[in-house]
Amino acid sequence: MRVLLLDADESLKHSVAPYLEDVGYEVIGRRDPEAALLEAQACGIRTIVCDLAFPNEAGLTFLRRYRAGGGTGVVLVCGGPNESAQASAALREGADGFLRKPALPEEVLMALRQTEERERLRHEVATLRATIGSKGLEPMVVAEDSRMRSILEIAARAAASDQAVLITGERGTGKALLARAMHRFSRRGDGAFVAIDCNATPDFFGTEGEAGVNPADPQSVWRSASRGTLLLEEVESLTPESQGFLVDRLGSFSPNGRTSGPVLVVDSDVRLMATAEKAVGRLIDEGLLRPELAQRIGMTTLDLPPLRDRRDDVPALVTHFLQQVAAKTGRPISITPQAMAALVAYSWPGNVRELRQVVERAAVLSPSGKLDRTDFPVLVSAGRSNGNGVSEFALKPQVEAFEREIILRALAACGGTRREAARLLRISLRTLFYKLRRYGLA
Repeated sequence: MRVLLLDADESLKHSVAPYLEDVGYEVIGRRDPEAALLEAQACGIRTIVCDLAFPNEAGLTFLRRYRAGGGTGVVLVCGGPNESAQASAALREGADGFLRKPALPEEVLMALRQTEERERLRHEVATLRATIGSKGLEPMVVAEDSRMRSILEIAARAAASDQAVLITGERGTGKALLARAMHRFSRRGDGAFVAIDCNATPDFFGTEGEAGVNPADPQSVWRSASRGTLLLEEVESLTPESQGFLVDRLGSFSPNGRTSGPVLVVDSDVRLMATAEKAVGRLIDEGLLRPELAQRIGMTTLDLPPLRDRRDDVPALVTHFLQQVAAKTGRPISITPQAMAALVAYSWPGNVRELRQVVERAAVLSPSGKLDRTDFPVLVSAGRSNGNGVSEFALKPQVEAFEREIILRALAACGGTRREAARLLRISLRTLFYKLRRYGLA
């Protein structure tokens, strides 16, 4: 086992290196952080002890660049009382442990063996997750349809990689759920899963207004997701400024020379996933997604079909949701064949999300626990719907049509100036951006 000692004053080299060599480690001592980084990347060194006592926080910079370049080895940082702030930052940004100087050789050896054992177990878990294929995703993602099962097979293989993933599909198809399942069965499964709703915060990564005020601290996002996964939900909702900022944060290739594809090049070890409602080509053609951003987040693309195109999944999903309600309420719940057939035949414009809400509502409100067609109001109203499958009394589409018209009138009155339109509508500029994209007016 090789250990790289990045040592500011060579105190570790003199006190620790001989002890580690006596117990079988091959020790490589370096004083130059730049040379140490190149060696760690080129030689695949898996264990590093990094001194934080370098001038200008060079030790902390080494750690950041090592993790950003895809380095996944064990990194222990060490320092004295003057490096306490750097030590806290290092632990947030990917260090596996901290040793206080002067460190005894026995302490270094014990810390190395503990972290190496932890990494070994983590690697075994990741290998197991990668070999169980789509079966591993099934507890979280229910699928009987052959097309969906093929998608899950691809998702299971992609979960083992660190490449960016883009999941497309209509609202309610389970994009975020699949992303979470892929995270859970990746090597990062024990790390954080941070989701950003870009619909609600379209200018999250950008600036708003002429003053250039940042609405969020992007650094905190990367820190929160370090060693884990960052999911950008409905990424096409981000403003052009936010998308540009995000492109700047993403590098085309890792700095260690690998050419397997784009990886995230930031000061944290983060895997990026994103969801979108339309196919990448349409998003680019309609000006909703910058081509540079699409290239970086779409290395692996999974397109989830709407529920109406995979009706074989409906009985399995209904059964799954009923079992969940039964487990929570402690009473058995069943459904008649007639009701199940009607649920399969329904078009489900809200996809899996709508199906879940409908089934859970019926199961909770049913006095007997035996669900029939009449326990599902959506099926009863469907019989009174118009030719387009939309009830003439459905409130939501009519409210949305009215809201869209008011927004258009406000924009016309302001000559297209969005900030002034937001003032007339008495909503924030952020909310207006969201609604413009929601109604296809961006």
